[in-house]
Amino acid sequence: MDRYPKSVIGCFIISEDWDEQALLELKEKSEAWFLVGLQISDMNFDRLDIIEGIVKCQPEDANQVVKLLNISPRGLIGIDVIDIKSLFEREKSYKFIQTYITDGFDTDMMKNAANELVGQFPKNLNIKGLLLGIESSESPSLDTISYIVACIEKNVMADELYTYYCTSMSDEPNSFRLRTIHAEG
Repeated sequence: MDRYPKSVIGCFIISEDWDEQALLELKEKSEAWFLVGLQISDMNFDRLDIIEGIVKCQPEDANQVVKLLNISPRGLIGIDVIDIKSLFEREKSYKFIQTYITDGFDTDMMKNAANELVGQFPKNLNIKGLLLGIESSESPSLDTISYIVACIEKNVMADELYTYYCTSMSDEPNSFRLRTIHAEG
């Protein structure tokens, strides 16, 4: 722990080894304000009160979830820990999906990525909360960001949708990534 910076949001991989005492120790050592469990298997996990929320993802996507929940200053549109805490207060269980493009950087490709992401949502899913991260090697225009946000919002079914958006820059050249966690309603 001494080699890693302290974190406001502590993410951990859910396994049978975690119990309330171990999670309390993790929270104390990491100096995290709250903990988010990353569920990378179909294992049933009794949600403990110490956990703020759970994000279901594939094992290879765990680092991408952590990047999405990173609240450090990073782009044109930012989020803070209050936003993330508020999202997890709405619902406790979220699912992670993403789309990633590396063969260029143009507006049409970004719009296609938004449509591809929307296509990954299950049909007739009533979404209650959503966090969308837009990451690119170049700063997208406000028009492009507006298109992506509008595409997501018009293509998801929601009685009452709580949404948060953030942008960040990537070190990877010619790349564009959309990441989202959404509450399964």
